[in-house]
Amino acid sequence: MIKADASQYKSEKIIDLDTVARKILEFKKAGKTVGLCHGGFDLMHPGHIKHLESAAKLCDCLFVSITSDRFVAARKGPSRPIFSEKLRAYSVASLSYVDYVVISDFECATDVVEKLRPDYYIKGPDFVNKTTPGIETERAKIKEVGGEIKYTNDEKLSTTDIIKHTQENVNNQKILLGIDRDGTLIEDVKFLGKEKNWKDQIKLKEDVINLLIYIQTKNDTVKVVISNQQGVARNLFNKKRVEEINRYIDGLLRNKGVIIDNWQYCAEVDKNYAASVKDAKFKQEFIKDKTKRKPNTDMIFDALIQLNKDIKSFDKIVIIGNSEDDAKFPEKCHAAYIDAANKSYDGLKKEFDMLH
Repeated sequence: MIKADASQYKSEKIIDLDTVARKILEFKKAGKTVGLCHGGFDLMHPGHIKHLESAAKLCDCLFVSITSDRFVAARKGPSRPIFSEKLRAYSVASLSYVDYVVISDFECATDVVEKLRPDYYIKGPDFVNKTTPGIETERAKIKEVGGEIKYTNDEKLSTTDIIKHTQENVNNQKILLGIDRDGTLIEDVKFLGKEKNWKDQIKLKEDVINLLIYIQTKNDTVKVVISNQQGVARNLFNKKRVEEINRYIDGLLRNKGVIIDNWQYCAEVDKNYAASVKDAKFKQEFIKDKTKRKPNTDMIFDALIQLNKDIKSFDKIVIIGNSEDDAKFPEKCHAAYIDAANKSYDGLKKEFDMLH
């Protein structure tokens, strides 16, 4: 919650509950009609302003009660209110057509209505046809104290909706996602592509796919798939098969609403590794002194060059994988790592959210 030095935000229009009750009684004795609006009035926006402007036209004197911090938090959650009760009261009191403001430390609006006994209790148009227990008790209470409920007819704007819009659209981050293929995007199949029925062997990992959908919905993402494909070096299949598989998976992902910006793979193996594997015959042309295999970062930078992107333009780099090579990869490009092995969507989402 945002607080500030209360001495800097004073207004003669902000008065205590007992003083408000006396003033309302004086206005009523003078033949003036008194209206009351009640709410949190957090993150003051045009909807609040218009509602109070219209409410002032329905009565001679307009009073506004502001829900105290503790009851806003109890109703909206620990992240609310955004502004303290004194700042919210000051904002409302600054409106010329609001006569007086009071901070209400009652849990329910009915307690305020009973204490102040206004002529009119004024709500927004979205309450006209509502029959929830809360509004029904408010209607009953204003009637009980001899007043009536009135409604403004302006377009409704919601603080909650504004906050949600801001979270999802305004403060989104630019994220580079490096995603492993086998065992992360799809179920792991040893040397996928060596069998003729390789399409039948491909099964998307739905929990990871749902994570990607979640991330791309809330952020500006560039997604690159990076995979080591030593099956080519082992002569189990060729590069054309790898690319065919990548295109097929790309189509499956597009059907799910996930667009991969670039596909990268490394078919080579280094000579030390080739010498250490006794049960494989590697094709000489794919044995190199140095390769682009993970955990080297070359494939990521190749993708960025092809996409005409600068790695410095991203707010965050996240690698999603399931192997030791994937886990080492982030250390080399200062990225965060999400281990997708044996995790549910909820677990993956929680892990991603903790990166912020």
